[in-house]
This record gives sequence, C-alpha cells and structure tokens, in this order.
Amino acid sequence: MFKRLLAALCAVALCAAMVGCGKTDTPNDQTTQEEQQAETKTVTLYLPDEQAESVVPTETEIKVSGEDEAADLMAALVEQGVLPAEVAVNSLTKDDNNNLTLDVNAAFAEALSGSGTAGETMVIASVADTFLAYYGAASLLITVDGGTLETGHALYDEPFTRIFDAAPAA
Repeated sequence: MFKRLLAALCAVALCAAMVGCGKTDTPNDQTTQEEQQAETKTVTLYLPDEQAESVVPTETEIKVSGEDEAADLMAALVEQGVLPAEVAVNSLTKDDNNNLTLDVNAAFAEALSGSGTAGETMVIASVADTFLAYYGAASLLITVDGGTLETGHALYDEPFTRIFDAAPAA
C-alpha cells in the first residue's frame, strides 16, 4: 500500500514538473515591447589587441534600450570576450564636472583577479576607454558593489582618464 501511494505521489510530482517546465511559442509581451524600444547604435569599443599591448578602437553595432545604456555597453564588451557573462553594471552616475562613476558587481573584480597583470591592464583599459569615449567624460572611477575596486595586483581608488589615447576607427 505504501509503495503504491509513493509511486502515485511521484507520478503526480513528475506530471506537475513537466507542466510547469513547458515552453510556449507565444512571445512575451514585455520582451516584445523591450525589443521594439531598443535601437541599434554604432559605437566604438576599445578592445585589447592580440599582444596585450594596447586597445584597438573597433566600431560595432549594439542594441541600446535607452534605459540602461551602461549595461548595454558592458554587454557589448562581454559579447566581444573582454569580460565574462557574469559581469553586470549596478549603476552609472555622472557629476557636474563630467566625471563618471561606474559601479559593477563582484564578478568584475573576480575576472580581473584571474586574468594576470597584463590581462587586468587590458580589461581596465578596454572598459575605461570605451566608457570615457562613449560618454565623452573627463574621468571614470570604477567601483565594485559601492566599494573600492581591488584585485590581487592593484587597488583602483583613483579615477581613470584615457589609458590609450587612440583615435576612433574610421
């Protein structure tokens, strides 16, 4: 009797799980609205070169929602392989003197720590030069979850100006 009851409960749980995980082909209304609001924009990303000596200005098209362009810009750097997919922007603020503060999640610091000194320099240069150029800002301070960015190689408690002064791609 107990085995039958247990088997019946397992069967019911399995059916419920299958129904709950079912996919629908109907597009989500919210996703459709977000896609309609997003526009494609040509931006210049500063990507590390193969020798890890500089960043190369590279024009690319990205989807920009208008609500969180900083996240869209960071997603483009992730897509180009500069950063892992777990990296996310918490916030971006701009003061009256045209200085940016980019607050990112802890995955950013973890990615830097695991990339070696040259890799860390290239990632920082890529992010700093990309954001400074995109926003036309004077400086960029990168923080992690509201605190100072620190890796095994360096403490980044001062704002960056352009690291590699390269002209945008033609």
